[in-house]
Amino acid sequence: MSFTSPLKDHLRRRARELGLDAIGFTTADDLPRADYVERWLEEGRAGAMSYLARGGPRHRPGLLLEGARTIVVGAARYQRPRREPSHVAAYAQRGDYHPGLRKALRPLAAELRAAVAGSATKICIDAAPILEREAAARAGVGWIGKNTLVVHPEHGCYTLLGLILWTGELPPDPPAVDHCGGCRRCLDACPTQALTAPYQMDARRCISYLTIEQRDAIPVEYRAALDVRAFGCDACLAACPYGGAALFEDAPLLPTDAALAGASLRDLLERARDRFWKSFRATPVERARRRGFLRNLLVAAGNSRDASLREVLLPFREDGDTLVAEHADWALRRLDEGRESAGASTPTAKGTRP
Repeated sequence: MSFTSPLKDHLRRRARELGLDAIGFTTADDLPRADYVERWLEEGRAGAMSYLARGGPRHRPGLLLEGARTIVVGAARYQRPRREPSHVAAYAQRGDYHPGLRKALRPLAAELRAAVAGSATKICIDAAPILEREAAARAGVGWIGKNTLVVHPEHGCYTLLGLILWTGELPPDPPAVDHCGGCRRCLDACPTQALTAPYQMDARRCISYLTIEQRDAIPVEYRAALDVRAFGCDACLAACPYGGAALFEDAPLLPTDAALAGASLRDLLERARDRFWKSFRATPVERARRRGFLRNLLVAAGNSRDASLREVLLPFREDGDTLVAEHADWALRRLDEGRESAGASTPTAKGTRP
């Protein structure tokens, strides 16, 4: 079976010109792993993300575009941070990535429609009820790793996906081959053991879920594990051996926002307190909303052991929002514990411990 065609070769060249780092093609037949996803939802491992069960069967692309026969999967890399853990996850250290991906996919969709008169396309980025990872793996873009993320051999897990459904037909690419082997670095690196087994993840334990999707209090048993993370977590991405030094270079299609990547906890706390919407509108951080991001930042500040943040945290203890006030109280007590611990380990002038 031939996996190539002049149109595919042309689209690959155009994809590179448009800033995409990988592109793959597969059929619009039912996607694999539907049973796993259904069982995952039934067991409650999606937590409060009830929207994942809406929109119909996510493994049937034809429900999104009648007559769909081909899925084109595009992947764009983003910059890997040099500091781990970061206050803001790497994918979120930029503006909203949806417009950037859509800007690259729209010309490709137009070329597909022009190639076959009367054909139709539909672009899907995140919000559409479709199994993007499964489509990417079947299109050869990358395999689904033990951390449940798509792993590209050159870009590791630092990619974002966008799909084009098309009613025309192209020969599919061979599916990606799983290269995880006996490696379990991602499982060992997870701060909350959310990766309960290879290829298995319980969102209710995941720091990304806790800091982005969960709206109420962060469970006390997970707060210390957040460390200084305030939005998302890159632990399992950073642990993956795939992806080289080039990932530390900025990505033209999804450029890094220095104001997010380099911000200190103090700066983020002050911006979230005084000008959240002005500072974070049209960025992924907006999804946590003001109270959620403040909640996360307070936990991160408490874990930081930075006593100079105490003055910033104190007013939050009297905040009218009980969620914010409770997390501020926890953070202040955490800072006090750190100060007492540091004092207890400091020798006196006579060389003895107090």
